[in-house]
Amino acid sequence: MKVRKSFTIDERLLSELSEFRWRSRINSLSEALERVLRIGLNSLKTAQEVEEDEEVLEQRRINNETYARIEGELSRYRGKYIVIALGRFIGAADSFEKAVEILGREAPEAKHAIIEKVGREVVVEREWSGLLERLR
Repeated sequence: MKVRKSFTIDERLLSELSEFRWRSRINSLSEALERVLRIGLNSLKTAQEVEEDEEVLEQRRINNETYARIEGELSRYRGKYIVIALGRFIGAADSFEKAVEILGREAPEAKHAIIEKVGREVVVEREWSGLLERLR
């Protein structure tokens, strides 16, 4: 869903964005801004992932392995939010908020967890990181 918002932008930055739009053959300034914001946010996420400590990375690895191992059994929880933490299935809930409560109660020491609504398709997009260098 697209939402119209107003904001103020520095003239120089607007000029750079406009130049990026024309170089990239993007139809509108709005689309160009959206693309740059997505690239920037993905870049920030990547930078944050690199800074995570080893324990978080290890818990993520174990939780992802657990998810992959039990993925075929999750269809019985269709429409519910499942919770995986500390390498085990913690529970299922009707709402995201309830799933967070389960996580806090059952695995408060977890540094990484998976909370996912079963049956919902998740699409992840990644931009080529070298593209950011061309924007500078």
